[in-house]
Amino acid sequence: MHIPRRRKAISVALLAAALIPATLTTATAAEPGSPDVPSVTTGVQRDSAQSVRDFWTPARVSRALANEEADDAAFARKVKAAAKASKGEVDDSDLALAAEAQRVLPSGKTVLTSSSVDIPEVPVAREVPFPQTPPAVVVGKILYIAKDGKEHGCTGASIASDSGNTVWTAGHCIHPGDGSGADGFHTKITFMPGFKKNTDNPDGYDAPWGKWTATKKVAPTQWTADGDVEDADLAAFDVTVPTGYTSLTAAVGALGYRFGDGSDFSDVIDSGFPGEGYHRTDMDGFKQFYCTGNAEDAFDWNPLDDRVKVDCDMGKGASGGPIATTEGQIVSVNSHYETLDDEVTRKNDDLFGSEHMDKAVAVIDEINS
Repeated sequence: MHIPRRRKAISVALLAAALIPATLTTATAAEPGSPDVPSVTTGVQRDSAQSVRDFWTPARVSRALANEEADDAAFARKVKAAAKASKGEVDDSDLALAAEAQRVLPSGKTVLTSSSVDIPEVPVAREVPFPQTPPAVVVGKILYIAKDGKEHGCTGASIASDSGNTVWTAGHCIHPGDGSGADGFHTKITFMPGFKKNTDNPDGYDAPWGKWTATKKVAPTQWTADGDVEDADLAAFDVTVPTGYTSLTAAVGALGYRFGDGSDFSDVIDSGFPGEGYHRTDMDGFKQFYCTGNAEDAFDWNPLDDRVKVDCDMGKGASGGPIATTEGQIVSVNSHYETLDDEVTRKNDDLFGSEHMDKAVAVIDEINS
């Protein structure tokens, strides 16, 4: 499907206004009587919230960001292998489920009414000018420990949920997708909205909205069992509430979502904390960047591949970052990019995400259960 590329200039202020909701209500989930949703895998983070917060010392945070480049190279090889293994297979499990919620403002913030607007196409990522204030603060840095015992990082976003304490991200940001099931989830998962480098801070960074540690973790079984990057690289986790806060949504707001609506969306905003980019040298994992443009079916001529594609040069560390409409609804998340035959060199500025259909509905339903 071709999406017309109409563009006009827009200021940063207008772009921010477009991210503020005109409605605060949330409405989710499949209609009553819908078919059974796809299977999900659920895990629990057993370490105490305070011990996890204490674990993430400045040195460990720095190592997590440094490890992201190797993570992306390894993941790119996994993507190539998975594509070869699944060639010719058709995912016929579509149940046509849908779920939708509107974005939510932080407590005490007023509503700015805005209609949908055309935004400029920006495939060369720009730094978010005010990452520690709404609406950009809904996006944050994720840190975790993987099976290798090493520190790693991703991006996530606060998402509307019944608890008001949920982060949406990529499946590989909370589970390796290696068949290890409920016991295989990454550990010491932490979300820091408003994350930003600050050399004047002894920690080397700011986390002005605190460290929100994971509790319940949910990913599609198609991810946890098979590492399906085309259809299932998505996940969510609930978080504990640090002292002084009532909920994540009250503190920073939450993006809504639009699941079950395909792969094509005009005028999306893609956000993340990249540690590097395609032909870029100015990304270090500490700064939030964004791209804008269209989200499209990666290969609309190929019924075997329904991945979402966005032209954006962000790389390592941006995994799990939300791809959202100007109405503030998540439609996919950053998953991976393509590499040349050497399986290391990035091929172009395309970023891919799993299509958010039945499996996304299943995950948000389980989070809300």
